[in-house]
Amino acid sequence: MLSDNIKYYRKQKGYTQETLAQALNIVRQTVSKWEKGYSVPDADMLEKMSEILDVPVNELLGTPSENKDQSTEIEKLASQLAILNDQIAREAARKKKAKKINLIIAAVIVGVLFIGCAVLFISFPIDSLIPGDMSHVEVRQTPSQMYSQSEIENAIEVIRNDFIDWKGCTMTLIYYAGDDICAEETKNRGVQTLVLYCDFRTGNLDGNDGLNSNHTYRRWNWILVKDEDGRWKHIDHGY
Repeated sequence: MLSDNIKYYRKQKGYTQETLAQALNIVRQTVSKWEKGYSVPDADMLEKMSEILDVPVNELLGTPSENKDQSTEIEKLASQLAILNDQIAREAARKKKAKKINLIIAAVIVGVLFIGCAVLFISFPIDSLIPGDMSHVEVRQTPSQMYSQSEIENAIEVIRNDFIDWKGCTMTLIYYAGDDICAEETKNRGVQTLVLYCDFRTGNLDGNDGLNSNHTYRRWNWILVKDEDGRWKHIDHGY
């Protein structure tokens, strides 16, 4: 091929692309395009290059040498080069069009994914993914004759662990409900019972947990009983 022959005879002559370009009074990038097959020289440039490289034009083109009229040969070469340039231009245009189509398809896919994610984000509130938070809860001290402070703290710790499952909720206050409430619950249930009150607020929830979104609940009950091992167990909650 012409591209391979230009590169071969250039190296045979000991020329670099830059050296050949200077001899032809063109830029090095043009020589590089010829050798990569991105374009071809015109008939005049091909004839000049054959003189510089000391190689017949026919050999540069890879065709057998024949004793024909020089002007006829040049016209034939010009026609061949024009066809090659047209083919290269068509191929380049096809690749450019294909690349443009691929970019459009990629943009459409990204757009569809973006819209899908946006719809999902709107329809599924992000707060519903955030664990319940008691990191800044205020623990109010309430005196008790029924339970020691240690027992009340243990009960609060049980609620602290369970509240993690209350997605999108933040507890702001928790405290012992008082001996009267706990004594009545203990009597009704027939087992030692401890009641805690709390205040908490909800975020933007999905509505599946029965709680109102962006609402503050106050004096919410947490009911705990002692199990067989003497540890508090959360069994119920609500108003």
